[in-house]
Amino acid sequence: MRRAQFAQYLNVAMLSVGLLVTVSGVPVAKADDVNAKIIEYYRRKANLPPQVDVMVINVKDSDIKGLKAAQLQLSQGAQKQTVDFLMSPDGKWVVFAPAEDVSKDPFKAVAEKITIKGAPTKGPKDAKVTIVEFSDFQCPYCARAHSTLTNEVLNQYGDKVKVVYKNFPLSFHPWAESAAVAARCVYDQNPDAFWKLYNYYFDNQKDLNPQNVKEKTLEILKDSKIDTAKFNDCFDNKKTLDYIKADMAEGQVIGVTGTPAFVINGRKISGAQPADRFKAIIDDELQRPADKS
Repeated sequence: MRRAQFAQYLNVAMLSVGLLVTVSGVPVAKADDVNAKIIEYYRRKANLPPQVDVMVINVKDSDIKGLKAAQLQLSQGAQKQTVDFLMSPDGKWVVFAPAEDVSKDPFKAVAEKITIKGAPTKGPKDAKVTIVEFSDFQCPYCARAHSTLTNEVLNQYGDKVKVVYKNFPLSFHPWAESAAVAARCVYDQNPDAFWKLYNYYFDNQKDLNPQNVKEKTLEILKDSKIDTAKFNDCFDNKKTLDYIKADMAEGQVIGVTGTPAFVINGRKISGAQPADRFKAIIDDELQRPADKS
């Protein structure tokens, strides 16, 4: 099942009051009548396929007096996702969302889950706005978003914005992972050369394939002082693959299920959005007072 399909199932909620229940079509752990009704209702409501396993975990008292909180874990194979829930103590009423404290910045917690140190970064270190890009070099929508970001957004804001790149190669794009590995190998030698390669991959997708990624990479960087032997060893042995996987895991933690996805000071937008969508968020963040916490 593709990530986009799997993400649709994340809107399904099943709840257990005080019990741990695993579901794959039929409950495998004994539950009371209330739990059984909730499970049956939501499986039918969302047409949840039997191959998706559902586990309700971390049932506890909510910060809102009189309510319970829990997490729903959905999984299929290696794919897993958790969703927060609020419920009445008897399990009759369920809200498919976490409790939110309006006295706090709703996006700070998301931003803090993203590691910027060691990632390819373009722009001033102290820029007030940080755009984290989760992308796939072979994804056509990512190429469109790259053009929008580069030509219509960054040129307008100058040193007020910095961009951080995170890899999220999708499994059905044959050369995306190889390009991600190559780009990170280059970054480890020459960060400036990485950004040259970044632009090249997105601007020339039609000319790349699984067989020529390495050759094209070295060709475009022939004047960039890259140690070819070192690059070959890094690329051929996929020495940066663990870094790529770490980027993807980080994206999944904050809810990235496809590409492109952007996180602007913790505010996530998905897809190849028009420039005005980026600008509206950037303008709003720029006018906000600096966070002193």
